Amino acid sequence: MKPVPIGAAADLDVVVTAEMTVRFDELGPVHPVYATYSMAKHFEEAGRKLLLRHLEDGEAGIGRAVSVEHLAPSWVGDTIRVTARCAQLQGTRLTCECSAVDAGGRLLGRGTTVQVVLPWDVLEARLGTGAEGMVSRSPAVETSPGRGRGPEPDPAAADGRTGDPP
Repeated sequence: MKPVPIGAAADLDVVVTAEMTVRFDELGPVHPVYATYSMAKHFEEAGRKLLLRHLEDGEAGIGRAVSVEHLAPSWVGDTIRVTARCAQLQGTRLTCECSAVDAGGRLLGRGTTVQVVLPWDVLEARLGTGAEGMVSRSPAVETSPGRGRGPEPDPAAADGRTGDPP
């Protein structure tokens, strides 16, 4: 992985849609506002945009952690800018501080994401044959591997490292 400078950032501009509002599988619609889980997804996507610029051939990134503090509501049609900024790079672990701000500059949420970089072959071996076609080798068009396919692989165990988990 190429070094990610502290403070390097990536932006993701989002227009809130009805699909991004609070709607639970069993309970149905709850509130017609931007859901916390949608904000978490956008934090991860912004962090991934930053990471993709720094991956080397043969590397893949995988989400490790996300935290969100949802501070204010926004509604369908609102434009939101999500920013992920490198806060720490420790080995192959990238931690980003994230924020979501509306068009008026109001802070809607803040949090962090952590991604771990692994060799492609290690990730593919851990995800198994069910991941075929899900994991793209081109960082520019890479998709999220393993979505909906069970628990996230333990990156420490995947590449044989010992000690603290990533």
